[in-house]
Amino acid sequence: MFELFTGAQPLVGGETDPGPLEKRIDSLDQAQVIDRVLIGYSSIWPHNHAVVPYALARSNHFSPIMAHRPGVMSPVSAARFFASLDVLARGRLALNVVVGGSDKDLMREGDSTPKADRYRRATEYLDIVRRAWTSTEAFDHHGEFYDVESVKLQTRPFQGQVPIFMGGDSEDAIEFGAKHADLYMLWGEPIAGTRERIERVRKASERHGREMRFSVSLRLFVAETDDLAWQAARGVEHEIMAAQGTNTFLRSSKGDTSVGRQRALALTDEELHDDCFWTGLTKLLGGFANSQALVGSYDRVLESLRRYRELGVDAFLVTTGAEASYDPSLAEFLAETKRALA
Repeated sequence: MFELFTGAQPLVGGETDPGPLEKRIDSLDQAQVIDRVLIGYSSIWPHNHAVVPYALARSNHFSPIMAHRPGVMSPVSAARFFASLDVLARGRLALNVVVGGSDKDLMREGDSTPKADRYRRATEYLDIVRRAWTSTEAFDHHGEFYDVESVKLQTRPFQGQVPIFMGGDSEDAIEFGAKHADLYMLWGEPIAGTRERIERVRKASERHGREMRFSVSLRLFVAETDDLAWQAARGVEHEIMAAQGTNTFLRSSKGDTSVGRQRALALTDEELHDDCFWTGLTKLLGGFANSQALVGSYDRVLESLRRYRELGVDAFLVTTGAEASYDPSLAEFLAETKRALA
């Protein structure tokens, strides 16, 4: 099944006003081209545990990928919360499990677990969550990080289990994803790097007797001609450059030591890769996860997406503009993409 995702901050820039979020939900409903929306998590953002239920209640189509950090709440509480929300949403929920690359952001919420231990904790966490969703008998768990007893939920996910999405480039991340992820989310890279990452994750998942689906995140600048697309891309580049030194646009923290960020920054030695893969914003935004872009005419970008699809990519998380968000101007192109790549 081929899908299209997009992403949004929890209140889409309206930290004291739900209006921008409501407008975004309405525009997505109208287009009916995006299958899921990633609602991110940060210790300084409005809490997505409040925003996602509000968005679900507003729309019968909106299907969130809700970012969640193991450790923010206990695994049994998480299992109950997400099972309840999935029932109320009639099966529209997916989770993006984020182990965390920034020590500073985790410490704001009192989580001092060393990075070397986070994936072991996250694996144990999801072992409990999945067992709580599926076990028909009460169970105990006594592990390295968690001790729980007599666990038996009355409410189970509408889907049986809530789909779990995750990403990450370290060996620990890949092993964690191979065991628990239903879909592996890849940052945008040129074709060769994407092929290599898919092969690594696929081999790891096969060791666990599982098949893996993949998504790739890309910022799109598309227009009738290459010149018009580059005009839009350079305009966004200048807008972000003019805002340097402010918090206007999201960028990766210097304290983010993730392998994914290092790989993204390594790509910026060259501005253009393959046919239309552009790293100009990646360099400006410090390796931010959704800053790698495709720039070009509709036909050129569609052909690039087709090449990723041929590698085994099952979904694209697409955004545009300076804020890496969905824009209704993409709707017609994305509808054609779905027809061509399904």
